Amino acid sequence: MSKKSSKNLLDAVETVIGSSATFEGEIKTEKVLRIDGKFIGNIDAAGVMIGAEGQVVGNINTVVIMVGGYVKGNIIAKESIEMLPKSRVEGDITTDLLTIVEGAYFEGKSSKVKTDEEYINNISEE
Repeated sequence: MSKKSSKNLLDAVETVIGSSATFEGEIKTEKVLRIDGKFIGNIDAAGVMIGAEGQVVGNINTVVIMVGGYVKGNIIAKESIEMLPKSRVEGDITTDLLTIVEGAYFEGKSSKVKTDEEYINNISEE
């Protein structure tokens, strides 16, 4: 998926956790999730948008994610992670494309998503 199509994916928000809502549990969706409130638990979604006031405490597995608020947990995004100004991520991230804009805070390890071929080559070298 190109960067242009990644942005289009995030335009297709289907589920919203509003700014006054707190949700605990696990969410799995093949669509895009937007969080403006507080979410505690793990997320597995095609795309995730976290608004400026949004908070996530848990792990996120997605294709693309745009963080404007706070995440405490690990993020795996097959294509891209974009951290906006004043966003904060505390945890390890794995992605193909990482963008951290000025004013964002990141504490953790970052690593690149491995393709199947890279994974196989890495195993054979060991």
